[in-house]
Amino acid sequence: MVGSVQIENDFIIGGGANARVTPNFRLKEFYRSNRKVRVHRELAAALQILRENLAASIKIDPRRPATIPKPADDGLYVVIGADDPEHLRKQAMKLLRQGYFSRCEPLDDQLYVEMPDPAKLPQISPKTAFDCGMKVTAAFETSGDPYQQVTGNFDKAGLSFGPIQCNLKTGTLQELFRYFRGEDESRLRRCFADPQDYIAFWKVLDGSRSKAVAWADDLSLGSGKHGFAQPWKGYLQAVGREPVFRQVMLRYAYDKYGKLLMSALAFLHGVSPVKIRNLRCLAALYDMGVQQGSLKKAYTAIKRRVVREQPEDEFALTRIAVEERAKKASPRWRADCLSRRLCILERQPVSVTLNGQRARRSNRSSYLLRNSWVKGLDRYLVG
Repeated sequence: MVGSVQIENDFIIGGGANARVTPNFRLKEFYRSNRKVRVHRELAAALQILRENLAASIKIDPRRPATIPKPADDGLYVVIGADDPEHLRKQAMKLLRQGYFSRCEPLDDQLYVEMPDPAKLPQISPKTAFDCGMKVTAAFETSGDPYQQVTGNFDKAGLSFGPIQCNLKTGTLQELFRYFRGEDESRLRRCFADPQDYIAFWKVLDGSRSKAVAWADDLSLGSGKHGFAQPWKGYLQAVGREPVFRQVMLRYAYDKYGKLLMSALAFLHGVSPVKIRNLRCLAALYDMGVQQGSLKKAYTAIKRRVVREQPEDEFALTRIAVEERAKKASPRWRADCLSRRLCILERQPVSVTLNGQRARRSNRSSYLLRNSWVKGLDRYLVG
């Protein structure tokens, strides 16, 4: 989401006045009286999360607080206000407990918030990490409410649906709907206004994948086949609005892609002593699993590069893994795959050219990618 924002050592220091720092904050909102800016990207991310939790706008006061003893270094704190100061304080205290802020102090009807030492960011829980990874991947796959995204056969996957775009070609859409049917079929059935359409949809899901893709292709709309015909699109969007479905979707993503992530970590641990614990690295490997599946096709190439390059940190090791796996994708999608993963690792768009194809993917949810270790991920995934 940084766009034309200038970043130096993780501090946002300049750029276009209207450049997006996060989805809800533009650079000019962080201007001081001299129109200069310096704010750590982790603090900007925390403010974005606070804005979302508050469900109301936040105003940033550029003045340095005179009554706060020992304020943090420049760029690590900010004074903010909102129409409901008490609600703002309560939401900020929640983020304090979660480690996004290290200090929250009232200033009349405003609030002083300070982030932790950037070199000592607190570890985050596996659940928070997994949720962040899923949201970041969903931002690549969809726009708007990710749970109501319905996509036609533009990519030969037939019909794709939901935050991680489960589809007919891979069978993931069929699996997802079987999960939901097992959880609460009556709710699922009610999403289809015509009972006969519900029966017909299950005939498609229970049939062969090739026939399901052909069915979806006939219903895909537009020159690029991104759209999908009614009433089917409406039925699926009704499914996406169901709270039960959203819970099922999260569990499905955990069961399927959590296992792929665990498999990737186990393989990389076997070829290198470097441990992968940073959220950005883990999110890149999770995104790889959603888009490309396992690392298996690239095992040999990864082993060779690890032996040759001897990566010294988790970012170098992760980069080797995602680069080599991207090269095993269909030539048309190799640049796209790698650009997605590097966007996650770098937290900003990265241009990639492979096999004559160029990609520069951005991600509106990259602010969620804290530069933190994840604690106890192995136990969480196994559990």
